[in-house]
Amino acid sequence: MTITSLLNLGGNTVYTPPKDIKPTDSNIPVRNTGTVAPSDQPGQSSGIYYLPGLMNISTTGNEVISRFVEQVARQTVVRTSDFSRWDSQREMLLNVDSMFASEDALGAQDNISVFFDNWNTLSQKPQDETARQEVLASSDSMVQMLRGQRGMLAATSKALSETVHESLVELNDKLQALVEINAQLAAPENVGARSELIHERNTIVHAISEKLDIDTNITAREQMHVSTRSGFTLVDGTSAYTLQLSEPSLTSRLTPASTFDGTVSFSGTSSREVVLEVTQGGAVGTGDVRFRASLDGKRSWLSDAEGNDTQFAVASNGTAPSVQNLDVTFNSNAGMLAAGDTFTIIPKQHVTGFTPQGRVNLTPQSFFDGSDNELRITGGQIAGLMQLRDNKLGNYTEKLDGLASTIITEVNKVYAQGASTVPQLEITATNSVVNVDTPLASNGSGLVTGDTITSGKMTLFASDSETGKPSPTTAYGIIDFSGVAPYIRDFDPAVHSLNNVCDAINSSLGQFGTATIENNALKITAAENHTLSFGEDSSGLFAALGMNTFFAGTSAEDMEVHERVREDAAAINAGVVNNAGSVVAESSDTAKSIAALKDASFSFNTPGEATKTVSARDYYAALSAQAKDDATTALYKTQFNEALLLDLSRQNATIHGNNLDADISEMTKFQHSYKAAAKLITSAEDMMQVIAGMPN
Repeated sequence: MTITSLLNLGGNTVYTPPKDIKPTDSNIPVRNTGTVAPSDQPGQSSGIYYLPGLMNISTTGNEVISRFVEQVARQTVVRTSDFSRWDSQREMLLNVDSMFASEDALGAQDNISVFFDNWNTLSQKPQDETARQEVLASSDSMVQMLRGQRGMLAATSKALSETVHESLVELNDKLQALVEINAQLAAPENVGARSELIHERNTIVHAISEKLDIDTNITAREQMHVSTRSGFTLVDGTSAYTLQLSEPSLTSRLTPASTFDGTVSFSGTSSREVVLEVTQGGAVGTGDVRFRASLDGKRSWLSDAEGNDTQFAVASNGTAPSVQNLDVTFNSNAGMLAAGDTFTIIPKQHVTGFTPQGRVNLTPQSFFDGSDNELRITGGQIAGLMQLRDNKLGNYTEKLDGLASTIITEVNKVYAQGASTVPQLEITATNSVVNVDTPLASNGSGLVTGDTITSGKMTLFASDSETGKPSPTTAYGIIDFSGVAPYIRDFDPAVHSLNNVCDAINSSLGQFGTATIENNALKITAAENHTLSFGEDSSGLFAALGMNTFFAGTSAEDMEVHERVREDAAAINAGVVNNAGSVVAESSDTAKSIAALKDASFSFNTPGEATKTVSARDYYAALSAQAKDDATTALYKTQFNEALLLDLSRQNATIHGNNLDADISEMTKFQHSYKAAAKLITSAEDMMQVIAGMPN
């Protein structure tokens, strides 16, 4: 190593600035405030001080530490919100998982399987009273299971709404407290209490971040501005904007071309927000108005099997078909709707933010792809509870309703074509329509089960009470539609209304029976000394109307065993009407067909998800698995964010002076390094002197 190299090494070491270890200098942040103490030399420029042996740190170093402190604080706020979101869901999802898992764990003895198995037993012993009672018992067990689970989900959703209300009250109190802290920090007389006020402010901000996702910004005079991540202002200096849980509502946005001066109302509840957009304008009352519907904020629209947007017709009386279990009515004295007019229905309690300019819907919303609506609340306890209520429990409810509806429909389709030895004198439909003159397959009819009907033949027998023989005019039992417009023999739901069905039945039964419509529901009454029996129905109309059915209702909420069957087990349709138009006691064809449904595959549709074609039992198992996955995800994300918060807490502790011993040790190393470098230069200088004094 040359002498020049030795000198350079020593010089570079001397001019490297060690850390200053003064406990009151600018490199040590003020404890528990999240801010950095002001520098003793604010006017110095950035960079290294080239003063040999001076113990100091550059202004750039102060900036780095300050930025790091700020970043840790921001990340702590974010992670606190994320942790609270998932932690608020964790325990509740575990409870829901347990509810589904307890039924799923029964395996082949679960209620759905036992229900179909008992029909199989009845098919082998159609006259056995015990077998009939077992069918009723297992039916009640399955119905109570589905209704009970749906009831639990509904009760849990209600409790979640109440918890959100309480959380919003607490949040508003915290926002007001932050406003008061801002006012105190701005007051000159409180300069001496600055550290205590900032510490109190940080505590309040942490509590707010537990409620919802926020961004913070400190302006002049230590005034903190707080907003949601989506940009809604919560605190602006000395002003706070409150949030509250609002009741279901409907808002309209009309285009400039619209002259609509009426109102739109709805009834019913749903976990989803629904947007209606007029696609064909016109005056309410003409029957010309059409609209489409979206369940994900106009990202997509409800569509038919071919992928075309479903068009909902507004009837002349202003009523519209049900959308997501919501009944919509248009009321107008004058004026016309125009294409593009939109109506947003929020059919549930929702979070609203209030500003001087108006109210803003901040309710958390998840799209069908699983992503959050970034224009709404996305974090904190409030987001977690609302997402649990709407996105998780709402989805489970839809699937339970879909399962119950499928079981009701498929069992009733078979059962409605069967018969028992107990005579029927009068049959009233359990499902009604909205418009008796609208084709039953159209949305305008308002028949909830209208999508289960197809074109086909229906048979209905009126038989003599004494002989059991069918009446002469209905020897074949066929309901003939050729006498009503459009004068075709078979039933066609695309053209025939409930009034058409009523007329066709009257024409076919003649003097042996009468069909009427009461409260928009079909009713058939046998003539004196006659009884009614149902036969083959390839259209599924009687099942869709709820006539001669085993189940009543259309979902898990209102599903029940039909009253006629509950009161008399002998009235269970185990057999069918034979070719002579009478019922044979030993017949069990209907029971066999229902038992075969146990392993049959059906199509299940949930908004935003691919159609599943599986058995009813497998669909329930998939729902149970989904609940378990959701509970596992919530637990994982809770633990993940908790771990990140712990790491941030450690970094925060390190920044705020809890490792001074390590810092002092590091300073000592620099001091020793400086002394060694100085000695190295001295030795090199001595060597130079010796060399200079050597003779040539």
